[in-house]
Amino acid sequence: MRTFKFMLFAALLMVGGTFAWAAKVDKAVNIKVGTKTRKYRLYVPNNVKENTALVFCLHGTGGSSDNKQPSFDAIANTEGIIVVYGHGENVKFPFFGNMELPGWNSTGEWSNDIDYILAIIEDVAKTYTIDRKRIYCCGFSNGGMMTYTVANLLADKFAAFASISGYPINEFHLHHTGYRPVPFLHIHGTNDDLVKSAYVTKIIDNMVARNGCNPVPETKTVSGKYTKKTYAAGEGGFPIIFYSMNGMGHSPETSNTEDGNASKTMWNFMKQYTLDDPCDPTLKFRPCIEAEGWAPKSHGWTINSGTTICSYGKDQDTGSNGNANVYPSLQFIQGNYRLTFNAIGEAGKTVTVQLKRLSGKKDVVFKETVEVGNDRTIEFEIPDTWCEFNLAFTKEAAADDIKIEAIEIHSYDPNAVGIKNPTLSQSEAIYNLGGQRTNSLQKGINIINGRKVLVK
Repeated sequence: MRTFKFMLFAALLMVGGTFAWAAKVDKAVNIKVGTKTRKYRLYVPNNVKENTALVFCLHGTGGSSDNKQPSFDAIANTEGIIVVYGHGENVKFPFFGNMELPGWNSTGEWSNDIDYILAIIEDVAKTYTIDRKRIYCCGFSNGGMMTYTVANLLADKFAAFASISGYPINEFHLHHTGYRPVPFLHIHGTNDDLVKSAYVTKIIDNMVARNGCNPVPETKTVSGKYTKKTYAAGEGGFPIIFYSMNGMGHSPETSNTEDGNASKTMWNFMKQYTLDDPCDPTLKFRPCIEAEGWAPKSHGWTINSGTTICSYGKDQDTGSNGNANVYPSLQFIQGNYRLTFNAIGEAGKTVTVQLKRLSGKKDVVFKETVEVGNDRTIEFEIPDTWCEFNLAFTKEAAADDIKIEAIEIHSYDPNAVGIKNPTLSQSEAIYNLGGQRTNSLQKGINIINGRKVLVK
């Protein structure tokens, strides 16, 4: 009898333990997005916190919300956070012979999927108190590609991002001209023969320059497991981290990260950041080609070739050579920009700077000649919604000893000064000069969607 009571008590403890960690909610949810009814899977642990973080997990091609990839249930149970598993619509994938499969329109441009993600945030917020400064996005394969798109378009809604086995390829060539620099972590297997590991570096290069990171990473290698490259944040930006997983194929999971679990590694990275973290949303390109120990030529730059001092951005390569449509790319959207750089060399020498469009009209946006010296500035306007470009610095004679350093491109608003009480939509994010998000316009200069606005 005593043994029976002990066993019953132990069983009740086990049941109680199970209930203590059981999901408060683990269900499919229907949601109206425009004229369509879509669904997602909502996971809310029993110990969900007040004003908690919200994590979006996006599945790969052919998957569903029920796959729970990447899997965050266990993390939600430990951390008391809410997890959304997205469910993609049927998308025609040329990569798979134009088959229609559940997936994401991960083009870097606005789509129904972006509307869907925004609608989910509001749907969850109707029932739960979420911290809108701690919303994160991660994904596997095509979901990882979509994570890059979310970083491109919704950086004012999501604080940080992570991708496993997914970067924009083929029909999803990276359009990355986002609102602000973003913290981003990427995990990829060396044996991935679907979204091939050979091209990850070019994607990381683009992200590093766009974020203004140091292009020379701090590298940590654990034999037989991984090589971790940390590209340190520069002024106004955030770090980019890349894990190259030894022997891993195309997978949503690996136990070989330093946390023993890929999802934990993504979470431990993302949770460090909030939308209140200082950054410079005007920063659009800072390649740091002068960084000690970096070889820009091996990363898509032309360096010291004849009269060319340095040049970046080549004609589009749509994958005809088996490169998966991944190549070094300099991109801007419609707006006003300010290029600054240092030209170092013999006094009296000159440098010609040219920005040329590589798609559409392929015309020259500007071509200006300036004297050698520090703190050179050129302002220019891009009239198009999106385009790729070549930026080139040339000298009069090949023998001229001139170096170009401190290249930066920022957005700016030429009409910012003198604006009184500008009218803004509720969706526009407002930052102060320190890069901290504010709830309302402040007296003085505010940064709104990359524009500097003076409020008197």
